[in-house]
Order: sequence, then structure tokens, then C-alpha cells
Amino acid sequence: MEHLLSERTFGIEVEVFRFPYVFFLPIDDGVMPPYRLPQEMSEAFRGAGLKLGREEDSWRFVEDHSIMGGGGIEMLSPRLVGSRGLYEVRQALRILKAHGARVNESCGLHVHHDAADFGCQELRALLELVLDWEPLIYGAIPNNEKRVGKSCRPLPPKLVELLGGCSEEECISTRCLRVIWYGNEEDSQRNERYNETRYHGLNLHSYWFRGTVEFRYMRGTLVGEVAENWILFTHALMEVAKRGLVKEASKILFPYFERWRESLRLLEH
Repeated sequence: MEHLLSERTFGIEVEVFRFPYVFFLPIDDGVMPPYRLPQEMSEAFRGAGLKLGREEDSWRFVEDHSIMGGGGIEMLSPRLVGSRGLYEVRQALRILKAHGARVNESCGLHVHHDAADFGCQELRALLELVLDWEPLIYGAIPNNEKRVGKSCRPLPPKLVELLGGCSEEECISTRCLRVIWYGNEEDSQRNERYNETRYHGLNLHSYWFRGTVEFRYMRGTLVGEVAENWILFTHALMEVAKRGLVKEASKILFPYFERWRESLRLLEH
């Protein structure tokens, strides 16, 4: 398997329910203050070398009312990188599970990859790659039907045809892609955090809103091996698009995909 792990930063959003502390801990603007978490949980994070906090440089917890089952929260990571970042993901999921969190069909595991070095050509390459791999991704994830229709919709099939209409001049600034993605020329949409276009399995709204590409396909899990392999597969998609390796994509990506698909047998339900 070709080694593609680079210094590209990533972050995860882990949706869970039945998080017992949500029911009795005060929430401040949707954020759970870390000093109000049970001491043993805070100690577990510190013992694993993970920073808890309220800011973006820390692991943090926020309310999520879209999750069914009560006690819905989203655990957000700081910017992570490389093998150290994968270690932090495994440890955070282990701690979360040990303290009573669970996942159900309404939960997702979202991965953001930094896309500051992506322009129009790289984004087009990524879209074409994902359109090719999307049926395999959906087919591999069991019990994911409700999320597919709501929070991780397929990319529009007409996207490839529309992409072909981008001129070189328009592509330099990504303007053409913005028009295709949002369906009009109104740039103000990219400043809306919860713009409707974000609810695709591949979320490019995040590119214009925060400078990342978000992969939303994966259902919720607290299994570290599954999460790690999903991060690596989506990271490989980013790197193939960035490095212009589209012609060799199948050969490069298939081992990452297979490792992730094989690990799905470990899913909780």
C-alpha cells in the first residue's frame, strides 16, 4: 500500500447519544465546560496526553439536538496531524465509550481535511474521484440509510457535466465551482455555517466556510480502528487529488478502501 500520510492536518466530529453528563451538567452556549466533566474523565484525557478545553486547540464537547435518543453531544477534536493525530483519535474514542457514550443510526463520524493548498483543479479532481468511489462507500456502510437521505446525501450526478463547463479563467479563483456548488452566483451563501449544501457526503461548503473539505459519509462509531481507517482512506483521496494521481487512483486507493471496509465488521450495530 503506497504511503500517503502527509502533514495535512485533519479533525473529527464524533456524534454520540446517551452521554450521561449532558442531563445534569450546565451547558454554556452549547459547550460543556471541561471543568464540569467528571474528574475521572478529565484525568483519563490528561493521562492519554489529550488536551481538554473549550477552544479549537482542544478536545471539546458541544450539544447536538439532531441526535436521537437523548443526551446527544458532538465531540470535536483540535487540528490533528500524522500518526500522533491518529493516536489521539483512538484514545479519545476509547475514553468516550468507557464513560457511557453510545452511537445509534442518527450519529455520524465526520472528518475534515485541511484544503488550504487546494484550488479549482484539485477540487475538480477530488469531486471526480469521489463521484467514482461514492457507490462503493455507500455500499460498504451497513445500516446507514436514514443518514444518507438526510445528512450525507449523494453528490448530484450532473456534477461532472457541469464541471466540464468551467473555463480556465473562472477556475483560477474557484468562482465557477462556487456557482456550480451553490446553484447561483450569490457568494453570501458561503458565509452561512448551516448552508443546506453542507449535507452531502462530501461537503465542499466547508471549503469556502472554513478552508477544509468534510467527509460526512461515515456512520457513528467509537471503534478506533474503524475511525482510523476512514481517516486514512479520506486522507488518501485528498492526496491523490492534490498530487494529480487520478490516473493511478484505483491502484493507490483500493488498499486503503479495503482496509477500511474490512474494519467495518467491528461496528457496534
